[in-house]
Amino acid sequence: MTITERLKIYIDEMGLNDNQLTVAANLSVGLIGRAIKNNSGLNSDTIEKILSAYPDLNPNWLIMGEGSMTKNKIENFNDVKGNSINGNSGGVNANVTITNADVSNIIDMQLKNQEIESELIKRLEQSQNQISSLIDLLKNK
Repeated sequence: MTITERLKIYIDEMGLNDNQLTVAANLSVGLIGRAIKNNSGLNSDTIEKILSAYPDLNPNWLIMGEGSMTKNKIENFNDVKGNSINGNSGGVNANVTITNADVSNIIDMQLKNQEIESELIKRLEQSQNQISSLIDLLKNK
């Protein structure tokens, strides 16, 4: 699912329309409508403006499709030792600011991870081919 597909889900869930989001985020008229219609990407400045205008929107969900759509839906996390940590326990409230550079870094990391994954798949296929060749050689002896 793309960022624009997730954004459309958010708009629908919040009872908004493209124009309301465009105005609230101070974006060019029609930008969101065109992006959703064409399922095209959004640049980091646009994403930053949307996240600034809608602070309940979870950046991880919007950009990576991970976690809950909104920040008020707290999930359970595990600490390093595997102990469950409930985000609501202890009454901890915090504001998180995500900058344009943060969004760019997240996107860059995601692209780099995709490149690494492709390379690992390629190497795995090569290893499987080599193992098959070795098995064939052993069978022929």
